[in-house]
Amino acid sequence: MASGRSAVSTWLRILAPMVVSIGGLVMLRLLGPDFIDQRTIRELLLPLGDYAPVAYVGFLAIRPLTLLPGQVLTAVGGMMFGTLAATLYSLTGSFLSATLLYFLARKLGTRPMQRLAGSKYPAIARAAKRHDFQFTFLACINPLCPTDIMLAAGAASGARFWPSVAGVVLGTIPGTFLTAQFGSGLAQGRTVMTAVAAVGMVVSLVLGVVFGRRFYKEVNEAAVEAPVAEAEVGDAASAPRLAPSKVPLTTP
Repeated sequence: MASGRSAVSTWLRILAPMVVSIGGLVMLRLLGPDFIDQRTIRELLLPLGDYAPVAYVGFLAIRPLTLLPGQVLTAVGGMMFGTLAATLYSLTGSFLSATLLYFLARKLGTRPMQRLAGSKYPAIARAAKRHDFQFTFLACINPLCPTDIMLAAGAASGARFWPSVAGVVLGTIPGTFLTAQFGSGLAQGRTVMTAVAAVGMVVSLVLGVVFGRRFYKEVNEAAVEAPVAEAEVGDAASAPRLAPSKVPLTTP
């Protein structure tokens, strides 16, 4: 019974941010169809001209510093630029934001990451250093893992740059495309397209949990085992040492 409640609470925690953010966009569309319209949005972007995509990508690049969810920004990009263009711009922004986060974490060192990750940091650091590409890829497709923290922890622990960033970019492709498609369909008033994209987002979320569950479980188990091992080492070090007994020498 307790395990069932735990599973339900876990899924609610996973789905709640997406439901709230996407639900907010849907409500805006229903309450203000003239505002959440692709033509209206493009007219608002006319003063920026050809620099509108550059401004959008630049904002995505600094997104980790703003703590804003990337999924909502991708949906807004779909509203502004359409599915394919928003997907391309969002992936470019993901690459730049991952690069910024990587080198910022390398500069700051391990202490801030230890505070954020807590007792799980040693396990996360070991996994990131040994399996940098797989580590960040699974962290992206698994909603149980905070991607920004995972990437920063890996960078601080010495994970390689290109495999880590490549894992982030490739891991975000499915979700980015579906979210951009959802935003584009919502802005164009295409109900079927919006519904299909929404279902695809939920399916990708579930598949991300399934594929990344083993990795998440290993990190948690390693985090639990580490303090136990440290305690055993500490007990062994603090155990009293017996002084060697002196054996009297006897003459024959």
